Amino acid sequence: MLYILLPAYNEEKNISKVFKKINKIKKKISPFKVVLIDDCSKDNTKEIIKKNYGFNLIYKKHKQNKGLSITLESGFNTINKIANKKDIIISLDCDDTHPIGIIPKMIKEIELGNHLVIASRFVSGSKINGLSNIRNLMSIGAKYLFKIFYPFKNLNDYTCNYRCYDFQLIKEILKKKKFFKNEDFNIAAKILIFLINTKKNLKLTEIPFTLNYQYKIGQSKMNIMKTIFLTLRLIIFKKY
Repeated sequence: MLYILLPAYNEEKNISKVFKKINKIKKKISPFKVVLIDDCSKDNTKEIIKKNYGFNLIYKKHKQNKGLSITLESGFNTINKIANKKDIIISLDCDDTHPIGIIPKMIKEIELGNHLVIASRFVSGSKINGLSNIRNLMSIGAKYLFKIFYPFKNLNDYTCNYRCYDFQLIKEILKKKKFFKNEDFNIAAKILIFLINTKKNLKLTEIPFTLNYQYKIGQSKMNIMKTIFLTLRLIIFKKY
């Protein structure tokens, strides 16, 4: 079984587009379930999910806004209660910037023996469209900082949340009860650093993708200064 985890906060205008794209490839990725974690959205997200999109949808809404890190934790815990040992989890953004069409390729890489597949912005064939200069510089700067302090073979993109996990990796992370606490958009890097430092014989690969930020409707939820602070804290104090 494949679980597609979508963390959402005020993404009603993007969710339906993502769901329609998932529906177009459902025959290539079945069986699967979509897990949508609504981080106390103030828009009509809850009404959007009432439509029949042609696949199994699990929906959970936070009573208060908790941020990306806890939203991912909620999704992983929801999946952990029902998943089997050989299941696969894909996490991606809910804002329609990540191409749904590469999901079959990500699954294939897991089937070939990889534990983790990362949709990377920094490998041959990748493109970035519509991203502001400051966000682009932040991504490139984070790449080189992490490569200096946490080098790992075939790893270039530490912060992209578009990933395909062997379920057993997530199960190990969930054993650390406070792992997701007091984090935010830096959580993608924290997960990766934890895995490369604790998982023996970890096999990961990166595949190219096109990030289409111009497809996103609405403003970014990222607090840039907070993300920089949390990222530097992660690098300097190595608390993972």
